[in-house]
Amino acid sequence: MRISTQAFQTRTLEMIQQKTAEIAKTQQQIASGERMTRAGDDPAAAARGVALDSALEQITRYQSNIGQVRERLTGEEAALDEATNVLNTVRELTIQGGGAAIDASTARSLAEQVRAQLADLYAIANRQGADGNALFGGTRQTDQAFVASSDGTTYLGDGQSRSVRIGPNQSLADGHTGREVFMQIPSSMAVTAATGNSGNASISDIAVDAAASPAALPWRVSFSAGNWTVTDSGGTTLGDGAYTPGESFTVDGVTLSFDEIPADGDSFTVSPAGEQDVFTTLDQIATALEGFDGSSASRARLTTALYGGLDNIEAATEHVIDTRASVGNRLQTLDRAEDAHEGVAVELMSTLSDLRDVDIAEAASRLSLQITALEAAQQTLVRMQGLSLFRLL
Repeated sequence: MRISTQAFQTRTLEMIQQKTAEIAKTQQQIASGERMTRAGDDPAAAARGVALDSALEQITRYQSNIGQVRERLTGEEAALDEATNVLNTVRELTIQGGGAAIDASTARSLAEQVRAQLADLYAIANRQGADGNALFGGTRQTDQAFVASSDGTTYLGDGQSRSVRIGPNQSLADGHTGREVFMQIPSSMAVTAATGNSGNASISDIAVDAAASPAALPWRVSFSAGNWTVTDSGGTTLGDGAYTPGESFTVDGVTLSFDEIPADGDSFTVSPAGEQDVFTTLDQIATALEGFDGSSASRARLTTALYGGLDNIEAATEHVIDTRASVGNRLQTLDRAEDAHEGVAVELMSTLSDLRDVDIAEAASRLSLQITALEAAQQTLVRMQGLSLFRLL
């Protein structure tokens, strides 16, 4: 088989062009650090790379959501910590208000301090997040969650928390609503002294048997001629007996104890357990202190009011602490999700690197061989072009 000089030269030129293209491609790979310069270089690897890119973008979105939720929960945790401090301060003021040596002036001073703490609590409850919306407003976009008025406290938020996706099939609430934290606070049975009481009697203890289910509340506890009588909301007598200061009596599973001597006609109301917002609790304590005039009857009414106030403060404090523990659990969930995402992201990026990144050492060695092959082809072409019969004449 004969191969003409022209055909040989053409084939050599094609080889030179091919080697030149291979060198250019290898140089581009080394310069960019990427093994695939276009999808056609490795269609299967390119398709897998697109899928991995999508997975990384999803993880980035999850991490962004985690950051936003963590910001709100951290803000809530700080607010709850401050709210706990406020309640502890009010507890101390309430205990001072129940002291035997307190006078009307001191009571008014304590009431002013409780009012100041109440204002601080409103400020905490109305704190805003980074987005300008109330931290405890739920999903409602409002800059203020609570409004105080002469009729009490109005909640402007809603009862739902934002549920944010932080991972595949995993969502987390970004906080608690103001209704959960400040309004829906469990309260035990409460005893309230009638405004017109003129005796010295005050509540000293109330206990409810776990198996008791007192009905027809509220009850009225009245005193007359050295006896006590308990009637239900319909006026039916539930129990009565001789009154001895400091001694307890039990009616329908509820044990009551009063100190000091009541006047004939003095009465107390026993209200059922339920819920009471913390703002009302602080307002009632301040109002009781403001109403103290120094008389023995006024002192008895104040003692009864502060007894119930302390119970409600304890319940509110425990409720806020429990809520803060819930926030802590959610923050731990965020940490675990974030760590998991970081681990997956590292694996995905490693796989992408194997698919796309060029091995510099291998590419440099390959480039050297390609340059050598190109130089050989060029030298072969030069020699072919120098062949001629005229050189033999």
